[in-house]
Amino acid sequence: MLHLLVLAIAPGIFLLMFFYLKDRYEKESLSLVGKVFLAGIIAVFPAVILEDLLLSDLSPSMGDLPALIYSSYLGIGFPEELVKFLAVMLVAYNSKEFNEPFDGVVYSVASSLGFATLENIFYVLEGGVLVGIARAVLAVPSHALDGAVMGIYLGRVKLMGYRGGLTRALIYPVLLHGTYDFLLFVDPVAFLFLGIPLMLLALKFVLRSMRVLEESSPFKPPRISP
Repeated sequence: MLHLLVLAIAPGIFLLMFFYLKDRYEKESLSLVGKVFLAGIIAVFPAVILEDLLLSDLSPSMGDLPALIYSSYLGIGFPEELVKFLAVMLVAYNSKEFNEPFDGVVYSVASSLGFATLENIFYVLEGGVLVGIARAVLAVPSHALDGAVMGIYLGRVKLMGYRGGLTRALIYPVLLHGTYDFLLFVDPVAFLFLGIPLMLLALKFVLRSMRVLEESSPFKPPRISP
């Protein structure tokens, strides 16, 4: 039991530390990051209620493909990303600690990984070591990427004057999350050839965008001319 708990919790903590340490110029309060992480954990419960409500609308007459699309994007992706988004907005967005664009990434990843960690505990305790390894490589990093994309747009909106970013901060993670689930539900082989490349493209976008956010930090030391 203990080794399964460690296997379930470790990926989320590791990824959270990775993104936290990427914030080079002004580290966030660990207290606030912890509160957002906890809010992400709590967000699992309203997400389950929303999923039950939305998935109860599935009709046998819908057909397999439309049902999979509805389930992946509206039944799972939307409620899960919505509660993670609300966790950030309610706990961190208006805090004085949220004072540079990169902070959006830190807080949104914290929310997403809090959610992913509790979800992971349930799956790993039920499925065992192989499930834990598979989710450590795929599912938990996918949640982190969804959170990072969300945070990129939240940081742009709050501190870079980016218009329309709040909508994108929610919609883009929903699309990423829904596509991940859809490909996984349709065919594991399809996921292997399409889902993993999608994650790598998202990672490329996230890393590039984080560099831009870092350069926009008001805490970045001025360059001294030789």
